[in-house]
Amino acid sequence: MFVRRDPEAAIGRIYEAATDASRWVDALDTCAVVLDARAMLLVYGDLSAGAPRILDAVGFRQSSIEAYGSAKLMSDELIRESMNGSAGVIVSSGRSFRGRKFWKTDTYRDLLEPSGLTHIAGAAALSTPEAYASIWMARADGSPDFSVHDLHVYMELLPHVARAMTVHHRIRHAELRAEMAVGAFDRFAVGIVLVDMRGMPVMVNREANRINNEHDGFAILDDGFAAADSNETKTLRSLIQKVGWVGPTGERTGGGAVRLTRPSGHPNYHVVVLPLPRRCQPVGVEGAIEVLFITDTEKSSGPVDHLFGDLYGLTDAEIRLVSELLVGGGLTAAAEKLGLSRNTVHSQLSSVFQKTGTNRQSELLRLLLSGVAPVEPPDVTSGYDISVVKPPTNRH
Repeated sequence: MFVRRDPEAAIGRIYEAATDASRWVDALDTCAVVLDARAMLLVYGDLSAGAPRILDAVGFRQSSIEAYGSAKLMSDELIRESMNGSAGVIVSSGRSFRGRKFWKTDTYRDLLEPSGLTHIAGAAALSTPEAYASIWMARADGSPDFSVHDLHVYMELLPHVARAMTVHHRIRHAELRAEMAVGAFDRFAVGIVLVDMRGMPVMVNREANRINNEHDGFAILDDGFAAADSNETKTLRSLIQKVGWVGPTGERTGGGAVRLTRPSGHPNYHVVVLPLPRRCQPVGVEGAIEVLFITDTEKSSGPVDHLFGDLYGLTDAEIRLVSELLVGGGLTAAAEKLGLSRNTVHSQLSSVFQKTGTNRQSELLRLLLSGVAPVEPPDVTSGYDISVVKPPTNRH
């Protein structure tokens, strides 16, 4: 039998876990000792990012936790009751659900019984439109149900769990927003590098990584950014260093642009350096947090053909024609490349003009270049690449 200890030991572990989620196992183990419980379960959800999930658990059979967490958690009667009620209201097998009613719950059949447990009690520590967190304690078959004193000790711990989970939620929410921002930046066909006050990169998107890995005129080194030409390196670093500094007239320098030659002979990279908005800048210091935009002028702007077709209802054949015109070879070259007669491509082009409200190729290309964001298709590991990379083929 567990020996009940001072709740202060559990409280200390709970606050350690607030900023380090890997410590929740220790915190739950200590809570189990303090509460004379066989098992503990912590459920958390940033509701802006989806349904709650099991953050950590101790004392349960691992296979039961995995099956219950993936299939039954959100249909669990006890979890739903705690979510629908106020924070701090106890939900338990001995009070909220009794006898046969409890034995029919997903909690008992899928979580407790496979782990040799019978009694469970818990409450929501957080229950807001933005976040939900609850902590549960369970006892083995043959053990007494949780007493009034047990619940009193549990309620001593609950406010500390609430504070710790509030901190955890804020950290996780900030991390999630940062991950979402990086994911959004990775969709741009322009290289994007976020630069700190020291002129060092703190975030590099997928296109900037590709350009860096080409080793062809732009590099991200341990000591900063570099070009193939030493003078261009000095120019680029000087530009980055000067952004945000106060000039003679009292105005902060607002960035600039530089071209970087490529040893391969391909067209220059265009690099634009700009400070982030004032709200993103530290107060009362020289310099600025800034962003680099690196354009490979030779590179296509992503799946523009497919997206342009979606915008204007173009057929697959019309999309292929527009893609060839975008390359710049003209109508005759497009007809040869596609293996079509000039009459056919003229007919297709007339249809494209009508659908897009344009009259000349120059108008069409201007619309094409400005009408779709310069985006990249999802990468092959994202799980979302097929529908973009392989558009429907039922249009002719």
